[in-house]
Amino acid sequence: MKSSIGIGFLLNEGIGDTLRVSLTGDPIDEVRAGYEILRALKIRHKGVEIISCPTCGRCEVDIVQWVKRVEKGVQQITTPLTVAIMGCVVNGPGEAKEADVGIAGGKDSGVLFRKGKILAKVKAADFVKALLNEVNQMR
Repeated sequence: MKSSIGIGFLLNEGIGDTLRVSLTGDPIDEVRAGYEILRALKIRHKGVEIISCPTCGRCEVDIVQWVKRVEKGVQQITTPLTVAIMGCVVNGPGEAKEADVGIAGGKDSGVLFRKGKILAKVKAADFVKALLNEVNQMR
């Protein structure tokens, strides 16, 4: 967190063009962290950006596991896309509609969106598969 603030500030001010994020653990995580800083600053536009809900009390699904599975499923995609994974029917549909591909889930089912249009109602067990199918069609 501290690294992202300092590095982000410098890059946003136009100071520097290279970065190194030092983390404890696998150096691959350092590369991912650095790339995410560049993407957040709109310096790099490659790959899938995942937008997910903060798991408030309205969330009726295992959003954390969905996000992990989708992150794994989109790792090799280089096409710039936004994917929204939302866990409730209150704020979820609005957020999901704003993404290139999104899903707003409830307890037993959810709605799959593509570029703001409803594509289908999906059973909860099929959320990740349906979302990844749409992402792969857009790559």
